[in-house]
Amino acid sequence: MVLNRSYMRSLSNRQIITGLIILYALVRVVSFLTYDNYGAQGVIAVLLLGSFIYFCIKNISLAWTILIGEILLDGAGHFFELKGLILRTWFLGIFAVIWLVQKIRTKTWPDLPPKNVYRSMAVFGLFLIFAIVNGSLRHHSPIFVAQDAILYLFFLLLFPALDAKNIFQPIRSSIIKTFIIGSTVFSAITLFLYSSGLAVLTDPYYHWFRNVAAGKITDLGENFFRIVLPEHLFIIPIILVIAAYLIRQTKNTKLWILMICVLAVLALNFTRIYILGLVTGLLILFYRENLKKWLAVSAITLACLLVIFCSLHLITSRGQSVGLELLGLRVAGVQTPVSDPSGAIRLALLPDIFRTIKNSPLLGSGLGTTVTYIDPVTKEKLTRTQFDWGYLEMIAELGIIGTLAYLIFLLTILYNLTRTTYNDPAASEHYPLGRGLLAGAVALFVINITTPALFQGFGVIYFVFIILVSGACARLPGEPLRTSKPL
Repeated sequence: MVLNRSYMRSLSNRQIITGLIILYALVRVVSFLTYDNYGAQGVIAVLLLGSFIYFCIKNISLAWTILIGEILLDGAGHFFELKGLILRTWFLGIFAVIWLVQKIRTKTWPDLPPKNVYRSMAVFGLFLIFAIVNGSLRHHSPIFVAQDAILYLFFLLLFPALDAKNIFQPIRSSIIKTFIIGSTVFSAITLFLYSSGLAVLTDPYYHWFRNVAAGKITDLGENFFRIVLPEHLFIIPIILVIAAYLIRQTKNTKLWILMICVLAVLALNFTRIYILGLVTGLLILFYRENLKKWLAVSAITLACLLVIFCSLHLITSRGQSVGLELLGLRVAGVQTPVSDPSGAIRLALLPDIFRTIKNSPLLGSGLGTTVTYIDPVTKEKLTRTQFDWGYLEMIAELGIIGTLAYLIFLLTILYNLTRTTYNDPAASEHYPLGRGLLAGAVALFVINITTPALFQGFGVIYFVFIILVSGACARLPGEPLRTSKPL
């Protein structure tokens, strides 16, 4: 642990960010080049796993930092696979086993979060176990049940996170900056390839982008393409955290540069519910804040988003259009989703979703539940696990009672964050971060209307991070301090 801290201090933030960006790019380039070469993929995966096992054994704290870096910077985690399992699954399993073994050897309990958090977490855990069993008894695909369960089980990362929270802090901002820069460049390069005609939507890069990076590339006309990746769920919370800092540091050039980068990613993502979540989050930031500064930062942020979108559209369309007609179509799609393909599919899903909920409203149909619909374009009957309605998917799988237990658990986390951020003088230095995280969490509740933001892996990790920032091991009023102690 001491070696890890001293090593981190010996590196400058610029060196760390440069190294992480190179690694971010290298992973994607190598993954693309070895996309169809399973032998090469396996060799790379074995080498990476061997290295990770070594770090876990030698320095579990450094291994934790590597694991978090992989989760935040490795996208959907499909870049390298071994024996049908993605590298992230191997990393999580290896880390969990070695961490537990070390805990048993040292005979110490892991640190615990505040009582209200672990109690509400335990209650939801019972409903989650029931949902797993329920899904299995209903003969849902074991793979689908496991995939849904793993997303919720990301909350178990909280316990090693509490042990290593002081180790991760030195490079936390570097990893987030790398995520912003890497995501911006990745989206920009993808847009350039297709808008320039160097790539087409049936080429190897397109299939790699969809099947490995788990993203979507959609032709919106006039050489403008929508670029979506699952890790973009972090974009809105990051914008809101930066905005919270900018309200206090309106002339911070570095923050504005990061804001422009992340807004460019959002402009290319072009998801309506994300925009609604952003606006909602900005309204949350107004609480206990200077009106003029909040209004200035909010207005500039939204204006920059519009300017970036129009500029990119103008460039890709060779000066033919700034994309206002496209923007109008997408906004209209909020009210008349039938005119929009994705909205039409979302409506087509509703009959079977409501049928599933009606069959078992209180306890749900279990994890791994699927939905069947008639594709509005091809008229084919299709079945899939993605509901495109976040809260309805939760109710269908967990039931109304299980969903309420999960939402109460999340709201408990936000209650602690709010109390720490606004009422604890000792946390004043983290005031902008706490406010930004709170606004980002509220935005995720909005985004969850049509996207599984609250129970997707990235969303779960976000709430784990909130627990740490809000002082997970710190003492709440009337609660004794809990630290690691002998078994």
